[in-house]
Order: sequence, then structure tokens, then C-alpha cells
Amino acid sequence: MGMTALIGLVLDGGRAQRAQSDCFGVAAAAARAGAQELDASAAVAGELRLDETMASLAASSYLADHGVDGTVSVAERQVTVTAVRQVDFLMLPGGVTLDATATSRVTQERAP
Repeated sequence: MGMTALIGLVLDGGRAQRAQSDCFGVAAAAARAGAQELDASAAVAGELRLDETMASLAASSYLADHGVDGTVSVAERQVTVTAVRQVDFLMLPGGVTLDATATSRVTQERAP
């Protein structure tokens, strides 16, 4: 019995770590997708500014396309994405779940 519990802990712990890593990758990619949405009229005037609506939509769409829940916030030149994925422990008794959460922030900057 003790060995089965140990194996279950190792397997479920690995699943939790994998979900956390996956969440970080999705959050980072979603933030990058949002940061690519520049305001075209500002760019013509030589300014670097995000189109906040399109940046939020791009990041949210990326999360949805990858089946991950989360939040997106856009302010001036910064996109912040928090991704959340629920992990069910399969081997441990009691139907325990864990929320894997990761936040990524991308800031749009002008090259020197």
C-alpha cells in the first residue's frame, strides 16, 4: 500500500509540474501574440503604441485556441496574461484537483 501511494504521488506530482510548465508557455506565447498588435495610426506618426483592443483579443484568442482559461490586461505598451489550467490527480484518493497558474508580461519597446 505504501509503495502504491508513493508511485501515485510521483505520477501526480509530475502531472502537476507539467501543467505548470505548460501554463507558463501558453501565457508567454499569448502575451507575445498580444504585443504584436500595434496601433497602425500611431505607427504612421512614428509612435510605438499597442492597439489595446486588438492586443487583448489576440491574447485571449490564443488562450482559447489552446484550451486554457485565463485573464488578459493591456496597458500602454504592456500585455499581461495569466493562464490557469486545472489538474486532476488521478492516482491519489479523494479526487484532489490543483490549479496550475502562470503569469507572463511582455513590454513593447522601441529598438535604439
